[in-house]
Amino acid sequence: MKKYVPYVNMETVKDADGNIEKFVVRTVSYLPADSKISTSGEGSIADNVYYRPLTVTYTGTSSDFDYFKADFTIERKDVGLLERGVNVKVVNGETMEASALKSSAASYSGSNDKGVIIDYEGGLV
Repeated sequence: MKKYVPYVNMETVKDADGNIEKFVVRTVSYLPADSKISTSGEGSIADNVYYRPLTVTYTGTSSDFDYFKADFTIERKDVGLLERGVNVKVVNGETMEASALKSSAASYSGSNDKGVIIDYEGGLV
């Protein structure tokens, strides 16, 4: 199952004075080759959330797999008061009937359903 875990990288974009402007989270996931992916989790978030839930949703039933890239941009002004970082999950967006036809290898939803967690660098506030 480890080979289906997404690659996750976070870049901190700073202005000329060294102030954080935004975070760019880049992911690469190994999914069925006929998948269509969509992302969610960007934009402002409630102040009581510790880890922003970023989700890559895929649809696909192929037995052949390929790599899919998805990027998320989080503006500094959108970071919640208690937000520490992001939690990236890859989930199957098919209906339950279609999911039952797939192999278990194609339905990755995070290591122990916790996803991949990345902390922001210290001193956000």
